[in-house]
Amino acid sequence: MALKLLKKLLFDRPLKNGVILNHQYKIEECLGMGGYGLVYLCTDILTQTPYVLKQLRTTKAKKEKEKVRFQQEIKLLKSIHHPQIPGFIDEFIIDGQAYYVMQFIEGENIEELLFFRKQPFTELMALQLISQLLEIIEYLHDRLIFHSDIRTPNIIINDGRLCLIDFGLAKQLTPEEMEEIKVRKQDDFFDLGETLLFLLYSQYKGKKKKNGTWLEELTLTKEVTLLLKRLLGIEEEYQHTASIREDLNWAIQSVT
Repeated sequence: MALKLLKKLLFDRPLKNGVILNHQYKIEECLGMGGYGLVYLCTDILTQTPYVLKQLRTTKAKKEKEKVRFQQEIKLLKSIHHPQIPGFIDEFIIDGQAYYVMQFIEGENIEELLFFRKQPFTELMALQLISQLLEIIEYLHDRLIFHSDIRTPNIIINDGRLCLIDFGLAKQLTPEEMEEIKVRKQDDFFDLGETLLFLLYSQYKGKKKKNGTWLEELTLTKEVTLLLKRLLGIEEEYQHTASIREDLNWAIQSVT
């Protein structure tokens, strides 16, 4: 483990600010370092347009299966055309190192808003945001694409408009892969419920009980409670986004 960490420190250092890649993209700053990729904010020096650039880690680029995985991510992003998902822009290879460029989405992620800015969301606001997120999931699932990483850091809000980012764990399946479809579908539904729960807790002012659950701590309408229970697998799980949409509409009506 120590040797593995040392290799990452030695070979997976982020590119320096100011480096220009492919004679076009100037690195402004490193936004994050994931399990197998490094993500940067960059500027197209030809148009002065900001973009996000992703680089396969140097240590990962030495393994054929990781290179294939990175190319599959690129192929997947190229197939997605949705206004609330970053669009694919460009790809290139420099000295055997793969990169791709996508749209930069302005705004703050839900994790920042909840845990750093302490921004409260009413039940209605939370449900309306979940409605936007469900619309994105509907689009993806209709194409048998499953995100598998719908978490608060990967959901950006800009003037009330929600965007879903980071498709590093996403996968597009075939109709024949029924068992994996079932598992990945439920994973996305669970993440949707967990995101709603985080948003609803932003209004909670009580003291957290040691073994308390959200059912005891939050005062919710029966429609919102049912929606959460089914998303989280406490009651009968949803099988289709259409059923979630129906219950979500009832939940929205219950708080207006």
